[in-house]
Amino acid sequence: MATVEFSGVLAACFVLVAAVGAWLLVVVHQRRVVRQAGALPVALKRGDQRWANGVGRYVGDELVWYRTLSLTPAAALRMPRAELAVIGSRAWDASRDMALRPNLTVVECRFHGAEISLGFPDNGITGFLSWLEASAPRF
Repeated sequence: MATVEFSGVLAACFVLVAAVGAWLLVVVHQRRVVRQAGALPVALKRGDQRWANGVGRYVGDELVWYRTLSLTPAAALRMPRAELAVIGSRAWDASRDMALRPNLTVVECRFHGAEISLGFPDNGITGFLSWLEASAPRF
């Protein structure tokens, strides 16, 4: 009887340690990405999907987006500057953007023929638009 109780407690402890370990991996990954140059919080929404919070980084001619709650160190999406086109922008709207922080500006873009929305903090929108305009001329 005592063996059954001990193995149940041991299994519960193992699950708890694994959950804490996974959480620590996510936190370490997020901090590593955020500390790199050019990183800023960026929310992403594809079409009619839900908003996903993440971190964006400018790497050469790409905006590389990492999902905030992910165990993988790989980027979730790479958006080359040449394939991004801004359709418009708008302020945060409580009826459409409840999952976002209120101080974000939403930029509607076209990427690979589909519409995506990017939510930037107020200080990040200017950098994004400048980065888009800084591309080499296309002939």
